[in-house]
Amino acid sequence: MKNMQYHPYQPFIPEDAKVLLLGSAPPYRFCTGIANNLKNKDMDYYYGSYSNLLWDILFQALKPEEINCFANLRCLPGSRKSKTAVQVKFLQNFLVENFLGMADILLQFTRKDTGAEDYKLSVLKYQDILGILSANPSLIKILCTSKNRVHYWLMDYLKQPNHLTISELNDNGNSLILKSNPARVIKIGILPSPSARSVMRYANKTEFLQQVSSIYKQAIISEE
Repeated sequence: MKNMQYHPYQPFIPEDAKVLLLGSAPPYRFCTGIANNLKNKDMDYYYGSYSNLLWDILFQALKPEEINCFANLRCLPGSRKSKTAVQVKFLQNFLVENFLGMADILLQFTRKDTGAEDYKLSVLKYQDILGILSANPSLIKILCTSKNRVHYWLMDYLKQPNHLTISELNDNGNSLILKSNPARVIKIGILPSPSARSVMRYANKTEFLQQVSSIYKQAIISEE
C-alpha cells in the first residue's frame, strides 16, 4: 500500500545564504500533520527525527561550542507547540549564522508503507529548486545529503525539458549554469547521508561524527 504525502515545511533560505543543503523528504510521521505522531525526542523540522544525525554533524563541524546546547534542545519540557517554537528558532538562527539554506527535493510523493527509507519514496512533484536559486542570488552551491536518491532526483529535475531552457548541467552534474544575464554558476556536491544507518559503516557513532563532520565542513566552507 502506498501513502500520498506532502512536504510539511517551507524551504528556509536566509537572505545571504551561500549554500543550499538539499535532502529528500521527512519520515512518514512528520508528514501526517498530526503532532502526536512524533516521538518524544523528535523536533518538528527538517532532519528532526531523533535518530537522524544531520544537526549533530553540522554543529560539530561549524559550532562545536554549541553541541551541548543542541543536545539539550531535543529534551525540552512542555507542549509540542512550545518546544517546536524554541527548537525551530534555534536551528534557523544556526543556519542564518552559517549562511546555510535548507530544502528538500520532493514536494509531493507516495511512500510505500510507513518506512523512512528514501527508496520507498516515489516522486509526484519536485520542489522548485530553480525558483529558489532565482529568488536567492547569493546561493553558489547545492550540497545533496545523499547520492543514490537526492542527487539522482536533483539531476532528474534539472534534466526536464522545460528546465533545460533556463539551466545547463556541466562537469558530469557537478555544476549548474543558470542562463541568466550574466550567466551564473552553481556548484553541486554530494555529502554522506546523515541517517542512522550510515553509522554502521564506521567503528562507532563517535568516529562517524568526527569523520563526516570534517567532510561537511570542508564542503560547506570551500570556495570550490
